[in-house]
Amino acid sequence: MNPLTRLRILIIFPVVFFISCNSRIPDHKETAELPAIFPDYTDLVIPLNIAPLNFRVMHQGLKYHVLFSSGEEAFTVISRKPEILIPETKWKNLLLKAAGKSINITISVKTREEGWLTFRPLTNSISADRIDACIIYRRINAGMVFWEDMAIVQRSLEDFDENDIISNNNTEHNCLNCHTFLNHDPGTFLIHARAVPGGTIIGRGNEIELVNTKTPFTLSAFVYPAWHPSGKYLACSTNKIHQNFYGRGEMLNHVRDEASDIVLYDIEKNLVFTDPKIAALDFENLPTWSPDGRSLYYICSPYESKNLPDTLEKYDLMKISFNPDTREFVNPEKVLSAEETSRSISFPQVSPDGRFVVCTMADYGYFNINNSSSDIYLIKLSDRSWTRPEINSNKSESFPGWSSNSRWIVFHSKRIDGIYSIPHFAHVDSSGNVSKAFPLPLGHPDEYTGRLTNISRPVFIKGRLNVTKSELQETIYSTAKNVVFDTINVDIDALTRATPQEANPQNSGTPYMRN
Repeated sequence: MNPLTRLRILIIFPVVFFISCNSRIPDHKETAELPAIFPDYTDLVIPLNIAPLNFRVMHQGLKYHVLFSSGEEAFTVISRKPEILIPETKWKNLLLKAAGKSINITISVKTREEGWLTFRPLTNSISADRIDACIIYRRINAGMVFWEDMAIVQRSLEDFDENDIISNNNTEHNCLNCHTFLNHDPGTFLIHARAVPGGTIIGRGNEIELVNTKTPFTLSAFVYPAWHPSGKYLACSTNKIHQNFYGRGEMLNHVRDEASDIVLYDIEKNLVFTDPKIAALDFENLPTWSPDGRSLYYICSPYESKNLPDTLEKYDLMKISFNPDTREFVNPEKVLSAEETSRSISFPQVSPDGRFVVCTMADYGYFNINNSSSDIYLIKLSDRSWTRPEINSNKSESFPGWSSNSRWIVFHSKRIDGIYSIPHFAHVDSSGNVSKAFPLPLGHPDEYTGRLTNISRPVFIKGRLNVTKSELQETIYSTAKNVVFDTINVDIDALTRATPQEANPQNSGTPYMRN
């Protein structure tokens, strides 16, 4: 729990009372109207192990009485403030007993004129599908320039505990980004550090090392990474990136690539290799693996789009077969084209059960965190049909990802104020039906509108990291191991950039987008 939340709770606690019985108000009026609350924690499917969904009652009153119940199990929160802070132990006990059923939230407000008014109960379904214990996200300023107080943060989803894994306040305000984990395992991870000190931190069990992934034959250091399910390989994009800024309208900036390829890194052999099929003139980007490790999914825009205006740049979803033993790529194919959808596909992630791809689609481009047309879509791989679930808003939705059991998706959204992003979650059943989305539970409702930083790129992990902040900081200042590019087993002349790029061991690659 962060200090601001703790302080607010201490201030409010004297006017909040918890009653553990099924308390009801004897003299009150009832209305069929549903109460308004913020956030809108109503008609949800929520996991049985989620932190309390604290909220604010959006009706003026002298006193607030909220009954949480499921069958005979119930407790009450009474407060003189509209902010309802739910006791964690009582909440957890109620959800465990309500698993597979539902809970009702009955809100009563005492007014000076009419006395107590009781609203129609709100109902939320409690899924027996657990959500992963934690998410890892990046805390970053909403601007395009300032990097102060950037951090990779670990946040529990079962309570409000969060802590910085590594902060750039201790690493000369460099850029920290693109954290990713092998099969949701907190013990195997990757974190990029850009500028100086820089490099790619790779952690596997008790071994943590810093790697310089820029080679004379690649466009940049690794950018967007994806662990092969075996843990033997990393698939990564290498990019030359630029931004176009706009002085008016909703379109603030547009990120696009001057060039983009996909390479693989054999971790044990310290060897980078690629194939002309995924490193052509076209713009290959954002790799992600199938659960069996035999298919690589990625997005691609044709080379001819290089000269098109920003608003006409569109990406297809691609798939290519991969043999982990021979390192051979064959049969690239389009899974879903921008021509079919009339939209640009980006940030694909395959569900761990191999049945679905969650992705974003926008009017144009791929780095769409500031593009209000960006929405979450679900693609069913068995027939390649796609749907736009009712979880989207008129603001940007981006960076989707799966829980380890394929039953929850997380994505970041700017829907609350249009400026700052915050993670949202939704349940996905076995048929691909997606429930209403709800925001990350926070300790106090004021935090949803009082934060001045983005919570960006949320990633599910099964448990807490066993590495300390000081260990990661020491790793960033260690001597980086230089990777080696395989020039023997790959036809270099067939690659887009046959002329070697100038290697610079002091620079870990192209500056990464700062939002």
